[in-house]
Amino acid sequence: MGIAAVGSTRIAQNGYSYTKVKNDGQNQWRLTHHIRAEKVLGRPIDSNSERVIFKDGNRSNLQYNNIEVVPKGKGSLTKRRAELEERIRELQAQLEDVNNSLRAQGVR
Repeated sequence: MGIAAVGSTRIAQNGYSYTKVKNDGQNQWRLTHHIRAEKVLGRPIDSNSERVIFKDGNRSNLQYNNIEVVPKGKGSLTKRRAELEERIRELQAQLEDVNNSLRAQGVR
């Protein structure tokens, strides 16, 4: 196995994607979703106060609209969990409506 070139990506066992970048003359592996978030923000992530999350929870979904920078801390995670649980309830209700419509049409 050769040395990975700058710009190469790999997926770790934890499911996170890493990209090799050149930083201060040194090559290093960085979390790909952090690189993408920084590109959108136009600045580095403040690792002391910010986290980068996947809106849909899927670590392989690196689309820009799936990556969000949120404040670090338990409070923000609790709030995000509540938002996601509410969204799940909305989607479950929509799914039930579709299933009812299909049943009414005789589709199983």
